[in-house]
Amino acid sequence: MNHLHSIFISLAILLSTLTLNAQENVSIEDSPAKLESFFTFDVFSSLNTYSPRWRVGFIRDIDPKWKVGLNLGYGNKNISYTYFADKFEEDYKLWEIRPELYYVRKRSQKATTYASFELYYINHKDVFHNSSYIPVEGGCLSYDRADYLRQKYGFNVNIGTFSNLGRKLGLNFYTGIGLKIRNNSFSDIINPESTECLERDMYDDFEYRQKEGLRAGFNFSIGLKLFLK
Repeated sequence: MNHLHSIFISLAILLSTLTLNAQENVSIEDSPAKLESFFTFDVFSSLNTYSPRWRVGFIRDIDPKWKVGLNLGYGNKNISYTYFADKFEEDYKLWEIRPELYYVRKRSQKATTYASFELYYINHKDVFHNSSYIPVEGGCLSYDRADYLRQKYGFNVNIGTFSNLGRKLGLNFYTGIGLKIRNNSFSDIINPESTECLERDMYDDFEYRQKEGLRAGFNFSIGLKLFLK
């Protein structure tokens, strides 16, 4: 399990490389339909109060039935405007990579429906103060300060629609389900002391920043993107 996140990162980088090099393999003359490429901007990712990030992407047709895409996200306290919710601290930093393979189910002038397979890797760091955490070996420790690292990786199977608003602009709505693996670690802990902690499940608001170690579960995806051709 300790090497599983490395496998996901390697797969994500491989699919990302294929995405960036897809242009070399596209032959418009051999395709019965016009092949397109466009940039995307995630509408909701920056609104996340727990782990806000700005996410942009690039999608390209490789033939009339298949597309490849790559989304990159980055966030920190200085470029986030949800700090008021008190879900992260001043040293918050997050980056992510999300390669995606699309299968076009139906295409028309107004809309394109698809199914897709998405890999993702998220690296989330912060420095927490005056809180507590549950170590892998059990029990509960309070601390004055601790470095926090959350690595999340997995995959989603999505369905969605690219809806054209005009010749150049459109909306991409999608939803899906997948699997996730999360690995939390705490280090450089100052003044650790034994205390009592409430046991939280994986869907609790603050469980993700208190429970150390590996955990797996289902992942649900839903989103809306603007795309520009």
